[in-house]
Amino acid sequence: MDTTLSNDTIAALATPPGRSGVAVIRISGTGVWPKLASLLRHPNGKLVDSTPPSPRLMQRLDFVEPNQQILDQTLVVFFPGPHSFTGEDQVEIHGHGSPVVVARMMERLAELMIRPAQPGEFSKRAFLNGKSDLAQAEALMNLINAASLRAAREAARQMEGSLSKRLLNNRSILLEALAHLEATLDFADEDIDPDDQKAIIRRLTQVSEDLGTLLQGAVLGRQLSEGFDLAIVGRPNVGKSSLFNRLSGQDRAIVTSQPGTTRDLLESGIEIHGIPIRLIDTAGLRHTQERIEQEGIRRAKERLQEADGVLLLLDSGTGILPEDLIIAQSAPIDRTLIVWNKVDLNPETTLPNLQQSGFPQEMESTALSCKNGVGMAELLEKIAHYFGSLPVDGEGCVVMVSRQREALQRTLSHLVQAEAILLHGEKEELVALSIREALGSLGELVGQTSQEDLLDLIFSSFCIGK
Repeated sequence: MDTTLSNDTIAALATPPGRSGVAVIRISGTGVWPKLASLLRHPNGKLVDSTPPSPRLMQRLDFVEPNQQILDQTLVVFFPGPHSFTGEDQVEIHGHGSPVVVARMMERLAELMIRPAQPGEFSKRAFLNGKSDLAQAEALMNLINAASLRAAREAARQMEGSLSKRLLNNRSILLEALAHLEATLDFADEDIDPDDQKAIIRRLTQVSEDLGTLLQGAVLGRQLSEGFDLAIVGRPNVGKSSLFNRLSGQDRAIVTSQPGTTRDLLESGIEIHGIPIRLIDTAGLRHTQERIEQEGIRRAKERLQEADGVLLLLDSGTGILPEDLIIAQSAPIDRTLIVWNKVDLNPETTLPNLQQSGFPQEMESTALSCKNGVGMAELLEKIAHYFGSLPVDGEGCVVMVSRQREALQRTLSHLVQAEAILLHGEKEELVALSIREALGSLGELVGQTSQEDLLDLIFSSFCIGK
């Protein structure tokens, strides 16, 4: 694909391949309806007029073979450009989801020189026709790939242009700073009252702070798109693998009474109240001479520090042991929930006071039995409340794509360089150059770029029918 609009008419299956009740074929291109008319018939056998029908009105038509034999009974709707997804004339054919029938319909379209669409070509045409900018196009893909309701809502807001507006506002501020700076350079002898150095720095700082806030929110974007990391840690035989199996709904972790059974990290993608979570079972933390177990413990300690949330398991029967205190001292207190296991063994046991027992501070806790499931509902509620209450930086402005994070980082780097040059009193031409480079990186976020390879890379990751 290139960055110029193609005159080709394209078609693709917009619904997942395979057997289904309904399959939707999407077709886009200038003058698409007259081409399709020869493939369609009214249920009474009447020819379909080559004049486009009423827009956005679904009508019952038969899709026919060259000998006029009916291939499928379909519903067809016409979307005239520029008021369509791609900005071109567009038709959707809603037929039955038989892979054989869909394949034959695509063959019939190819006979009319309607070629199969490349991945993301519909969305790319929408972008090139000004129907969306790049941030909105990527938000569409985030919506399709959303692993949780919260991620889907965030992507839907961005499709409305919330992130784009914020980025474009920052771009306008940078353009103003650059205009004043270049006026100083080009018309130094004229009677112009340009922004002084402090005013330019204020503009650069304003943009830097706002983009820095967006970049900080990219951590939440990663969590929404990939899931929150939730690590289960504790000493051996407190029930980590049993809890992992309970939460994941799978019997994946080996559960035995022998210490050191779990030697590597086990991961499972789960969803709790609509929140995507990557659950991690870690090796029991203890002192050991066994080299393989040592490596598992090293990895467990790494995840303990990196995880978005930690479940620190304690044994309600044995109480708090020295090994528990060592683990607690290295746990991130603000991200750790204490989970007392095995309450079924002695329901009357009073749980120890954590702080009086030597914990860094009194931490939130809950009690359960992995054996019979008592207390699991309360644990799920606490996990959902914690991850669901993490702050979001503004409505629809969470950066969820790695490409966007990288472009933000480059933009900030150029702005920091521009400010440093100004403060050191170096040539203003170099300041202007850094601001232009920042504008270029910022332009990549919304698609104000002529880099053909960049656009191809972005849209090639889209679905074929998008």
